[in-house]
Amino acid sequence: MKALRLILSFIFFLIGIINECASLSGKEKGAYLTVPNATLFEYRQGNGLGYIGNGWDDARMAELSTKAGYDGQRKKLPENHFKTWGYKIELGDAQKNRDLGILDVVGYLSTPTDEHSSKATDNAELCYPDHLYEPIWLSNGNVNPNNYWAYYVNETVTIYKEYIKIWETWNEPDYTTNHNCIGNWATNPPDPKDLSHWYGTIFQYIRLLRITYEVAKKADPTCWVATGGLGYTQFLDGILRYSDNPDGGKITNEFPAYGGAYFDCEAYHQYPKYGVTDIETGEKYDNKGSDMLALKVVILKKNHHYTIKQHGFGSTYPDKLFICTETGYESDGKYETELVRRNWILKMALYQIEYDVKQIHQLNLVDDNGKTGGGDFSYVGKFVSINEGEKHIKSSSKARIILKKMNLGKYIFDSEKTKNFRSSLPSGVTGIVLKRKGDKVENEKYYSKYMYSIWLYCDNEEQKKEVKYKLDLPFDPKMIDWEGNEKRISKTSKVKLTGTPIFLIEGGKKKKSGFVIFLEVVGFILLFGVIIVGGLFCYRKFYQKRTVPLDKNFFKSLIIN
Repeated sequence: MKALRLILSFIFFLIGIINECASLSGKEKGAYLTVPNATLFEYRQGNGLGYIGNGWDDARMAELSTKAGYDGQRKKLPENHFKTWGYKIELGDAQKNRDLGILDVVGYLSTPTDEHSSKATDNAELCYPDHLYEPIWLSNGNVNPNNYWAYYVNETVTIYKEYIKIWETWNEPDYTTNHNCIGNWATNPPDPKDLSHWYGTIFQYIRLLRITYEVAKKADPTCWVATGGLGYTQFLDGILRYSDNPDGGKITNEFPAYGGAYFDCEAYHQYPKYGVTDIETGEKYDNKGSDMLALKVVILKKNHHYTIKQHGFGSTYPDKLFICTETGYESDGKYETELVRRNWILKMALYQIEYDVKQIHQLNLVDDNGKTGGGDFSYVGKFVSINEGEKHIKSSSKARIILKKMNLGKYIFDSEKTKNFRSSLPSGVTGIVLKRKGDKVENEKYYSKYMYSIWLYCDNEEQKKEVKYKLDLPFDPKMIDWEGNEKRISKTSKVKLTGTPIFLIEGGKKKKSGFVIFLEVVGFILLFGVIIVGGLFCYRKFYQKRTVPLDKNFFKSLIIN
């Protein structure tokens, strides 16, 4: 009997271990189980407004941004700002955004107060919050006010959930000036001293994500929680392979999930002045042509998605949403830089729809021309001056206006049609086919079930030549250029191609010249006359049995009789 009890005890012990291991898989929580409905999102082009001063508040800048074609925004909502002005200070601007049609706004959570900062450095915006490992919840289910970040997130999301659907957690926690250390992150946690926008451990950042996720989801179950504008796949991989356990990121009852449980949206940053290497193919993207610049932004997304998929997301677990919350390409307003930037804006939007990047946010509304310490980003603005508003919009920024007018956000990528379309194009020419999602909206000018776009591929420099190309489309298109000029053409028309994309939508037909129309009218009149005369002749001959000689009095006799 004693031996039996020992055997049973051992069996129950093994069962307990098995159950414990099952419950501590690290993949039974949060975003491993469910994410919001991504199909509700349209593609949006947004803007990080920056700071201008001189009476230009966020509401005025938002209105100006819509004149440059924007319908999204990355809205900074730091804790220290709310301490000074109160948590409801931004409600007016949030409503203004909605009135302007700026939707699906990204709320950027950052910058503890000095009292709530860990003070790892003098700048609270660049170092992690204090009290992260205080309990998130009280026994009554309320947020623990002694967990400073939890209290801040709860107040912010509760007040702004009507206006903001994506919550970006911090800004560039993986930013480093020690590029020699990045490769080591693939197998080891980063050294906090190398993370000069965070100054904490990666486990503490996962803790920040966990707090944000748990609190935001309770306040608004339909919201998305995003990473903080990551740049390096090695850091992202660390989030996915560690928990928030300060003891090496181990999985325990207290720290039951890997970081992938605590975000359902991956926000990343990419500036195309920096090169990217595709980690799947090894292909390098270093050149300066507009196609290459646009592809850099989406290839980094491809790399991040590949990293995430290695941890089962998109197959075993729900996939993540992807947004780019910072990018920008400089233009000093001169023709050469404006040409590249214009083509980059157009192509980046098309490639992002192809690569399923739901939002893109470009840095700064206005150039600071180096006056305010903008450094590398002094000329990434959409306007060269703020003084006269839209009068000083860069010509390249106008390219975005036609994208907005065509309701580009309501289109999705058609993989099969694009594949067939590209295979039919000659060398050096590329294009894309997009499919409309949803019905025509009221007063929509450019509705089309399909949109084709075609251009000369620009790798290392802009194509300044023109190439004539004969179309072969399934419909007679309306051709629209980047300035909004329209022309109705036939599906087999010859068009001039440059490095700037043209857009082809349904609703076109080759316009007839005035001379052709005149000939058609004259021909119709003559044909009608012949039919009338022939009918009368047949009537007299076959029904009245009368013979009318075809002499000079023939037509006269028809009328008299």
